[in-house]
Amino acid sequence: MATMTMKCSVLLLSLVSFAAVAAAAVPADTTGTQIEHAPGYTFGSKVGGYLKLSTDICDIKTAIGPGDNPNYAEARKIYVDGKNSFKNDGKVRTLRELATKSYAGEPVFDMYADYYGTAAFLDQPISFAFAGDAPYLTVAQRNQTILKGLESNLQVVYLLHELDEGADKIRANKLGAADGAPHNIDETWAIYVGERPDCSLWSVSHKRAKEFGTMQDCNTSKVNAAMLAAHRALYKAASEGDLAAYQAQVAEVQRLFLITYIQATLKYAEMMDEALAKNDKEALADEQAEGHMFFRTIEPFIARANNRSAATINTVLTPGNPAPRNTLAVVQPALEATYGKLGITQADIGTYGAQQALGCTPTSAAGGLVAKMSFSVAAVLALLVFALF
Repeated sequence: MATMTMKCSVLLLSLVSFAAVAAAAVPADTTGTQIEHAPGYTFGSKVGGYLKLSTDICDIKTAIGPGDNPNYAEARKIYVDGKNSFKNDGKVRTLRELATKSYAGEPVFDMYADYYGTAAFLDQPISFAFAGDAPYLTVAQRNQTILKGLESNLQVVYLLHELDEGADKIRANKLGAADGAPHNIDETWAIYVGERPDCSLWSVSHKRAKEFGTMQDCNTSKVNAAMLAAHRALYKAASEGDLAAYQAQVAEVQRLFLITYIQATLKYAEMMDEALAKNDKEALADEQAEGHMFFRTIEPFIARANNRSAATINTVLTPGNPAPRNTLAVVQPALEATYGKLGITQADIGTYGAQQALGCTPTSAAGGLVAKMSFSVAAVLALLVFALF
Protein backbone atom coordinates (compact mmCIF):
# COMPACT_ATOMS: atom_id res chain seq x y z
CA MET A 1 0.00 0.00 0.00
CA ALA A 2 2.87 2.35 0.88
CA THR A 3 4.52 1.58 -2.44
CA MET A 4 1.27 2.32 -4.29
CA THR A 5 0.88 5.60 -2.40
CA MET A 6 4.46 6.60 -3.26
CA LYS A 7 3.95 5.75 -6.94
CA CYS A 8 0.76 7.79 -7.00
CA SER A 9 2.54 10.70 -5.35
CA VAL A 10 5.40 10.57 -7.86
CA LEU A 11 2.90 10.33 -10.71
CA LEU A 12 0.92 13.26 -9.36
CA LEU A 13 4.05 15.39 -9.00
CA SER A 14 5.04 14.52 -12.55
CA LEU A 15 1.62 15.43 -13.85
CA VAL A 16 1.64 18.67 -11.87
CA SER A 17 5.02 19.58 -13.36
CA PHE A 18 3.83 18.68 -16.84
CA ALA A 19 0.66 20.69 -16.39
CA ALA A 20 2.56 23.75 -15.23
CA VAL A 21 4.86 23.59 -18.25
CA ALA A 22 1.96 22.94 -20.62
CA ALA A 23 -0.04 25.82 -19.19
CA ALA A 24 2.91 28.16 -19.51
CA ALA A 25 3.43 27.12 -23.13
CA VAL A 26 -0.14 27.78 -24.23
CA PRO A 27 -0.84 31.52 -24.59
CA ALA A 28 -3.82 32.98 -22.78
CA ASP A 29 -6.93 33.33 -24.92
CA THR A 30 -7.22 37.06 -25.52
CA THR A 31 -10.49 36.87 -27.48
CA GLY A 32 -12.93 39.45 -26.16
CA THR A 33 -10.37 41.12 -23.88
CA GLN A 34 -8.69 44.51 -23.68
CA ILE A 35 -5.34 45.60 -22.26
CA GLU A 36 -5.54 47.34 -18.91
CA HIS A 37 -2.85 49.96 -19.55
CA ALA A 38 -4.10 50.62 -23.10
CA PRO A 39 -7.89 50.16 -23.12
CA GLY A 40 -10.20 50.78 -26.05
CA TYR A 41 -9.32 47.92 -28.40
CA THR A 42 -11.00 44.52 -28.02
CA PHE A 43 -9.14 41.53 -29.39
CA GLY A 44 -11.11 39.28 -31.70
CA SER A 45 -8.65 36.38 -31.64
CA LYS A 46 -5.86 34.64 -29.72
CA VAL A 47 -2.69 36.75 -29.61
CA GLY A 48 -1.43 36.14 -26.08
CA GLY A 49 1.97 35.07 -27.37
CA TYR A 50 2.54 38.40 -29.09
CA LEU A 51 1.80 40.27 -25.88
CA LYS A 52 4.70 38.41 -24.29
CA LEU A 53 7.31 39.62 -26.76
CA SER A 54 7.64 42.62 -24.44
CA THR A 55 8.21 40.24 -21.51
CA ASP A 56 11.12 38.58 -23.31
CA ILE A 57 12.59 42.03 -23.97
CA CYS A 58 12.18 43.00 -20.31
CA ASP A 59 13.91 39.78 -19.24
CA ILE A 60 16.79 40.58 -21.60
CA LYS A 61 16.93 44.07 -20.10
CA THR A 62 17.13 42.53 -16.61
CA ALA A 63 19.94 40.18 -17.68
CA ILE A 64 21.92 43.08 -19.11
CA GLY A 65 21.21 45.22 -16.06
CA PRO A 66 22.02 48.85 -15.38
CA GLY A 67 25.61 48.25 -14.26
CA ASP A 68 28.95 47.54 -15.90
CA ASN A 69 28.75 43.75 -15.69
CA PRO A 70 25.98 42.66 -18.10
CA ASN A 71 25.10 39.00 -18.43
CA TYR A 72 25.27 38.83 -22.21
CA ALA A 73 25.15 35.03 -22.22
CA GLU A 74 21.77 34.96 -20.46
CA ALA A 75 20.42 37.85 -22.54
CA ARG A 76 21.47 36.20 -25.80
CA LYS A 77 19.97 32.88 -24.70
CA ILE A 78 16.57 34.54 -24.34
CA TYR A 79 17.04 36.27 -27.71
CA VAL A 80 17.98 33.06 -29.52
CA ASP A 81 15.97 30.39 -27.68
CA GLY A 82 12.97 32.38 -26.43
CA LYS A 83 11.41 32.28 -22.99
CA ASN A 84 7.90 33.71 -22.54
CA SER A 85 6.33 34.02 -25.98
CA PHE A 86 4.63 30.93 -27.36
CA LYS A 87 2.63 30.34 -30.50
CA ASN A 88 -0.92 29.04 -30.30
CA ASP A 89 0.37 25.53 -31.10
CA GLY A 90 2.58 25.63 -27.98
CA LYS A 91 5.88 26.12 -29.83
CA VAL A 92 8.18 28.84 -28.59
CA ARG A 93 8.44 32.07 -30.55
CA THR A 94 11.89 33.68 -30.41
CA LEU A 95 12.92 37.25 -30.99
CA ARG A 96 15.78 36.11 -33.22
CA GLU A 97 13.31 34.14 -35.33
CA LEU A 98 11.43 37.38 -35.97
CA ALA A 99 14.67 39.27 -36.61
CA THR A 100 16.04 36.83 -39.20
CA LYS A 101 12.99 35.71 -41.16
CA SER A 102 12.75 37.11 -44.68
CA TYR A 103 9.54 38.75 -45.86
CA ALA A 104 10.87 39.60 -49.31
CA GLY A 105 8.13 40.94 -51.53
CA GLU A 106 6.47 42.98 -48.80
CA PRO A 107 6.83 46.77 -49.22
CA VAL A 108 8.27 47.63 -45.81
CA PHE A 109 10.63 44.66 -45.59
CA ASP A 110 11.98 45.31 -49.07
CA MET A 111 12.50 49.02 -48.31
CA TYR A 112 14.54 48.23 -45.18
CA ALA A 113 16.50 45.36 -46.77
CA ASP A 114 17.35 47.47 -49.82
CA TYR A 115 18.40 50.43 -47.69
CA TYR A 116 20.62 48.44 -45.34
CA GLY A 117 21.87 46.11 -48.06
CA THR A 118 20.92 42.92 -46.22
CA ALA A 119 17.84 40.92 -45.28
CA ALA A 120 19.40 40.52 -41.81
CA PHE A 121 19.10 44.25 -41.07
CA LEU A 122 17.34 43.59 -37.76
CA ASP A 123 19.57 40.83 -36.44
CA GLN A 124 22.90 42.20 -37.64
CA PRO A 125 23.43 45.08 -35.17
CA ILE A 126 22.02 43.03 -32.29
CA SER A 127 24.30 40.07 -32.99
CA PHE A 128 27.28 42.37 -33.52
CA ALA A 129 26.56 44.02 -30.16
CA PHE A 130 26.27 40.68 -28.37
CA ALA A 131 29.67 39.72 -29.83
CA GLY A 132 31.24 43.11 -29.12
CA ASP A 133 32.05 43.65 -32.79
CA ALA A 134 32.60 47.11 -34.29
CA PRO A 135 31.11 49.63 -34.07
CA TYR A 136 29.57 48.37 -30.81
CA LEU A 137 32.63 48.11 -28.59
CA THR A 138 31.89 49.70 -25.21
CA VAL A 139 29.41 48.34 -22.68
CA ALA A 140 27.16 51.35 -23.26
CA GLN A 141 27.22 50.92 -27.02
CA ARG A 142 26.53 47.20 -26.79
CA ASN A 143 23.72 47.55 -24.25
CA GLN A 144 21.86 50.32 -26.05
CA THR A 145 22.18 48.57 -29.41
CA ILE A 146 20.75 45.33 -28.06
CA LEU A 147 17.93 46.87 -26.05
CA LYS A 148 16.80 49.51 -28.53
CA GLY A 149 17.34 47.08 -31.39
CA LEU A 150 14.79 44.76 -29.79
CA GLU A 151 12.37 47.21 -28.22
CA SER A 152 12.20 49.60 -31.17
CA ASN A 153 13.80 48.32 -34.40
CA LEU A 154 12.45 44.78 -34.16
CA GLN A 155 8.99 45.50 -32.78
CA VAL A 156 8.29 48.36 -35.19
CA VAL A 157 9.45 46.54 -38.32
CA TYR A 158 7.72 43.29 -37.37
CA LEU A 159 4.51 45.19 -36.63
CA LEU A 160 4.69 46.82 -40.07
CA HIS A 161 5.28 43.37 -41.60
CA GLU A 162 2.06 42.15 -39.99
CA LEU A 163 0.20 45.09 -41.54
CA ASP A 164 1.59 44.25 -44.99
CA GLU A 165 0.60 40.62 -44.48
CA GLY A 166 -2.90 41.75 -43.52
CA ALA A 167 -3.18 43.63 -46.82
CA ASP A 168 -2.24 40.45 -48.69
CA LYS A 169 -4.98 38.59 -46.83
CA ILE A 170 -7.54 41.21 -47.84
CA ARG A 171 -6.48 40.75 -51.45
CA ALA A 172 -6.98 37.00 -50.99
CA ASN A 173 -10.38 37.59 -49.32
CA LYS A 174 -9.19 36.03 -46.06
CA LEU A 175 -11.29 38.04 -43.65
CA GLY A 176 -11.98 35.66 -40.76
CA ALA A 177 -11.43 36.95 -37.22
CA ALA A 178 -9.45 33.91 -36.08
CA ASP A 179 -6.74 33.86 -38.75
CA GLY A 180 -7.66 36.33 -41.50
CA ALA A 181 -6.71 39.99 -41.92
CA PRO A 182 -8.43 41.08 -38.66
CA HIS A 183 -6.18 38.65 -36.76
CA ASN A 184 -3.15 40.54 -38.08
CA ILE A 185 -4.50 43.72 -36.52
CA ASP A 186 -4.94 41.92 -33.20
CA GLU A 187 -1.29 40.90 -33.50
CA THR A 188 -0.07 44.41 -34.25
CA TRP A 189 -1.98 45.88 -31.31
CA ALA A 190 -0.59 43.16 -29.02
CA ILE A 191 2.94 43.97 -30.18
CA TYR A 192 2.39 47.71 -29.77
CA VAL A 193 0.99 47.67 -26.22
CA GLY A 194 2.73 44.55 -24.87
CA GLU A 195 2.11 42.62 -21.68
CA ARG A 196 4.92 44.67 -20.12
CA PRO A 197 4.31 48.31 -21.01
CA ASP A 198 7.80 49.28 -19.82
CA CYS A 199 9.27 47.32 -22.75
CA SER A 200 6.60 48.15 -25.31
CA LEU A 201 6.19 50.64 -28.14
CA TRP A 202 3.29 52.17 -26.22
CA SER A 203 5.78 53.16 -23.52
CA VAL A 204 8.29 54.62 -26.00
CA SER A 205 5.64 57.00 -27.32
CA HIS A 206 4.41 57.83 -23.81
CA LYS A 207 7.91 58.78 -22.64
CA ARG A 208 8.67 60.92 -25.67
CA ALA A 209 5.32 62.71 -25.46
CA LYS A 210 5.94 63.63 -21.82
CA GLU A 211 9.30 65.09 -22.84
CA PHE A 212 8.01 66.98 -25.91
CA GLY A 213 4.69 68.26 -24.55
CA THR A 214 2.56 66.06 -26.80
CA MET A 215 0.44 64.21 -24.25
CA GLN A 216 -3.27 64.09 -24.94
CA ASP A 217 -4.07 63.67 -21.25
CA CYS A 218 -2.36 62.32 -18.14
CA ASN A 219 -2.43 58.70 -19.31
CA THR A 220 -2.17 58.84 -23.09
CA SER A 221 0.16 60.44 -25.61
CA LYS A 222 -1.37 61.97 -28.72
CA VAL A 223 0.42 59.32 -30.78
CA ASN A 224 -0.94 56.48 -28.64
CA ALA A 225 -4.47 57.86 -28.88
CA ALA A 226 -4.13 58.14 -32.65
CA MET A 227 -2.59 54.65 -32.83
CA LEU A 228 -5.63 53.25 -31.01
CA ALA A 229 -7.97 55.00 -33.45
CA ALA A 230 -5.94 53.71 -36.40
CA HIS A 231 -6.08 50.14 -35.11
CA ARG A 232 -9.82 50.26 -34.61
CA ALA A 233 -10.19 51.57 -38.16
CA LEU A 234 -7.77 48.93 -39.44
CA TYR A 235 -9.78 46.16 -37.81
CA LYS A 236 -13.00 47.45 -39.37
CA ALA A 237 -11.41 47.74 -42.83
CA ALA A 238 -9.83 44.29 -42.49
CA SER A 239 -13.15 42.74 -41.48
CA GLU A 240 -14.97 44.37 -44.39
CA GLY A 241 -12.25 43.70 -46.95
CA ASP A 242 -11.87 47.41 -47.69
CA LEU A 243 -8.29 47.56 -48.98
CA ALA A 244 -8.27 51.30 -49.72
CA ALA A 245 -9.39 52.19 -46.20
CA TYR A 246 -6.93 49.67 -44.79
CA GLN A 247 -3.96 51.08 -46.69
CA ALA A 248 -4.85 54.62 -45.61
CA GLN A 249 -4.61 53.52 -41.98
CA VAL A 250 -1.35 51.67 -42.59
CA ALA A 251 0.09 54.96 -43.84
CA GLU A 252 -1.19 56.65 -40.67
CA VAL A 253 0.49 54.03 -38.45
CA GLN A 254 3.77 54.65 -40.28
CA ARG A 255 3.37 58.41 -39.81
CA LEU A 256 2.75 57.96 -36.08
CA PHE A 257 5.91 55.88 -35.70
CA LEU A 258 7.84 58.62 -37.48
CA ILE A 259 6.63 61.18 -34.94
CA THR A 260 7.77 59.10 -31.97
CA TYR A 261 11.18 58.27 -33.40
CA ILE A 262 11.87 61.76 -34.69
CA GLN A 263 11.24 62.93 -31.12
CA ALA A 264 13.63 60.26 -29.83
CA THR A 265 16.32 61.21 -32.35
CA LEU A 266 16.08 64.89 -31.41
CA LYS A 267 16.23 64.11 -27.70
CA TYR A 268 19.42 62.08 -27.92
CA ALA A 269 21.07 64.60 -30.22
CA GLU A 270 20.50 67.18 -27.48
CA MET A 271 21.74 64.79 -24.80
CA MET A 272 24.91 64.24 -26.84
CA ASP A 273 25.45 67.98 -26.72
CA GLU A 274 25.03 67.94 -22.93
CA ALA A 275 27.58 65.11 -22.61
CA LEU A 276 30.04 66.95 -24.86
CA ALA A 277 29.67 70.14 -22.83
CA LYS A 278 30.65 68.15 -19.71
CA ASN A 279 33.40 66.28 -21.57
CA ASP A 280 31.72 63.06 -20.36
CA LYS A 281 32.94 60.51 -22.90
CA GLU A 282 31.09 57.60 -21.30
CA ALA A 283 27.76 59.44 -21.37
CA LEU A 284 28.44 60.55 -24.93
CA ALA A 285 28.95 56.94 -26.08
CA ASP A 286 25.71 55.95 -24.34
CA GLU A 287 23.62 58.79 -25.80
CA GLN A 288 25.08 58.37 -29.29
CA ALA A 289 24.35 54.62 -29.36
CA GLU A 290 20.82 55.14 -28.08
CA GLY A 291 20.13 57.92 -30.57
CA HIS A 292 21.58 55.79 -33.36
CA MET A 293 19.23 52.87 -32.68
CA PHE A 294 16.18 55.09 -32.29
CA PHE A 295 16.99 56.76 -35.61
CA ARG A 296 17.69 53.41 -37.24
CA THR A 297 14.07 52.46 -36.55
CA ILE A 298 12.86 55.02 -39.11
CA GLU A 299 15.99 55.71 -41.17
CA PRO A 300 14.73 54.14 -44.44
CA PHE A 301 11.59 56.31 -44.29
CA ILE A 302 13.73 59.40 -43.70
CA ALA A 303 16.00 58.44 -46.61
CA ARG A 304 13.00 57.97 -48.89
CA ALA A 305 11.94 61.54 -48.08
CA ASN A 306 15.43 63.05 -48.20
CA ASN A 307 18.46 60.82 -48.68
CA ARG A 308 20.92 63.58 -47.76
CA SER A 309 19.17 64.12 -44.42
CA ALA A 310 19.38 60.41 -43.59
CA ALA A 311 23.08 60.26 -44.49
CA THR A 312 23.86 63.35 -42.41
CA ILE A 313 22.11 62.04 -39.32
CA ASN A 314 23.57 58.56 -39.70
CA THR A 315 27.09 59.95 -39.81
CA VAL A 316 26.59 61.96 -36.63
CA LEU A 317 24.89 59.19 -34.66
CA THR A 318 26.86 56.09 -35.67
CA PRO A 319 28.67 54.82 -32.53
CA GLY A 320 32.31 55.82 -32.44
CA ASN A 321 32.01 58.59 -35.02
CA PRO A 322 33.19 62.02 -33.84
CA ALA A 323 30.28 64.13 -32.65
CA PRO A 324 30.09 67.82 -33.63
CA ARG A 325 30.05 70.37 -30.83
CA ASN A 326 26.39 71.08 -31.58
CA THR A 327 24.85 67.79 -32.69
CA LEU A 328 21.30 69.06 -32.42
CA ALA A 329 22.08 71.90 -34.85
CA VAL A 330 23.02 69.25 -37.42
CA VAL A 331 20.26 66.73 -36.74
CA GLN A 332 17.24 69.02 -36.30
CA PRO A 333 17.31 70.81 -39.68
CA ALA A 334 18.06 67.52 -41.43
CA LEU A 335 14.92 66.01 -39.92
CA GLU A 336 12.80 69.11 -40.52
CA ALA A 337 13.68 68.93 -44.21
CA THR A 338 11.65 65.70 -44.38
CA TYR A 339 8.49 66.80 -42.56
CA GLY A 340 6.56 67.96 -45.62
CA LYS A 341 7.00 64.70 -47.53
CA LEU A 342 6.27 62.64 -44.42
CA GLY A 343 3.04 64.48 -43.60
CA ILE A 344 4.39 65.71 -40.27
CA THR A 345 4.22 69.16 -38.70
CA GLN A 346 6.25 70.86 -36.00
CA ALA A 347 3.15 70.71 -33.79
CA ASP A 348 3.17 66.91 -34.12
CA ILE A 349 6.74 66.80 -32.80
CA GLY A 350 6.49 69.43 -30.09
CA THR A 351 9.51 70.85 -28.27
CA TYR A 352 11.93 68.92 -26.10
CA GLY A 353 11.54 70.02 -22.49
CA ALA A 354 8.08 71.52 -22.99
CA GLN A 355 5.84 71.29 -19.95
CA GLN A 356 2.09 70.63 -20.09
CA ALA A 357 -0.19 71.66 -17.23
CA LEU A 358 -2.29 68.50 -17.16
CA GLY A 359 -2.62 68.13 -13.38
CA CYS A 360 -1.37 64.55 -13.48
CA THR A 361 -0.72 62.30 -10.50
CA PRO A 362 1.56 59.23 -10.60
CA THR A 363 -0.14 56.03 -11.76
CA SER A 364 0.91 52.41 -11.90
CA ALA A 365 2.51 51.17 -15.12
CA ALA A 366 1.44 47.60 -14.50
CA GLY A 367 -0.08 45.88 -17.48
CA GLY A 368 -2.67 43.16 -17.78
CA LEU A 369 -5.77 41.97 -19.51
CA VAL A 370 -9.20 43.28 -18.64
CA ALA A 371 -11.30 40.09 -18.60
CA LYS A 372 -10.73 36.52 -17.55
CA MET A 373 -8.18 34.22 -19.15
CA SER A 374 -9.60 30.97 -20.43
CA PHE A 375 -6.63 28.78 -19.55
CA SER A 376 -4.95 28.52 -16.16
CA VAL A 377 -2.52 26.26 -14.38
CA ALA A 378 -5.00 25.79 -11.53
CA ALA A 379 -7.66 24.53 -13.91
CA VAL A 380 -5.30 22.00 -15.45
CA LEU A 381 -4.13 20.76 -12.06
CA ALA A 382 -7.71 20.36 -10.86
CA LEU A 383 -8.57 18.26 -13.89
CA LEU A 384 -5.49 16.09 -13.47
CA VAL A 385 -6.11 15.47 -9.77
CA PHE A 386 -9.72 14.59 -10.52
CA ALA A 387 -8.65 12.17 -13.23
CA LEU A 388 -6.04 10.55 -10.99
CA PHE A 389 -8.25 10.03 -7.98
